[in-house]
Amino acid sequence: MGSVLAASSPNPAPPASGGAAAAPGLTVPPGFGMPPVSPVIPPAGAASGQEQEAETPLPNPGAFDECHRKCKEVFPMQMEGVRLVVNKGLSNHFQVNHTVLLSTMGDSTYRFGATYVGTKQMGPAEFFPVMVGDMDNSGSLNAQVIHQISSRIRSKLAFQ
Repeated sequence: MGSVLAASSPNPAPPASGGAAAAPGLTVPPGFGMPPVSPVIPPAGAASGQEQEAETPLPNPGAFDECHRKCKEVFPMQMEGVRLVVNKGLSNHFQVNHTVLLSTMGDSTYRFGATYVGTKQMGPAEFFPVMVGDMDNSGSLNAQVIHQISSRIRSKLAFQ
C-alpha cells in the first residue's frame, strides 16, 4: 500500500535560473534534486570526541557459539519429508522431547532428548548447570554440560 501523495501528480519544477532552461514537459521528481551546498565546520570538541572513542574498547560480543547462531537462524533448514516434534516440560527445571523424522530421501529416524536447567542463577536469564542430551534410534548419544564454576569461569563439556 502506498500513500496518497505517491499516487498524485508530481510537483511542478521550479523555474530554472541562469542560462540552462529545462525542456518543456520534463520535471525532476521530488527528492532527486541537488542538495544546497553549505560549508560544514566541525564543532570545537569533535577532535577530542574521536580520541575518546578510540580509547574506549569495544563491548564483548559474547561467546563464539552465540555469534554464529544468529547467522544460522537466517537460513531455512532444507528437508524432504515430515518432522514431528513433541516437547513436554515435566517440571520447572526438566524437559523432554521426542522427534520423529519420516524422510523420502534418506533414513527415517527417531530422537529422544532431555534438558535440565539448574537453580544457580548468575544473571536475569542465566541458570546453571545446564545439561542437554539426546539419543537417536541407532544408539548414538550427544550430550553437553555447561556450568558456571565462579563469576569469571564457565565450563562446557561435550560427550558423544
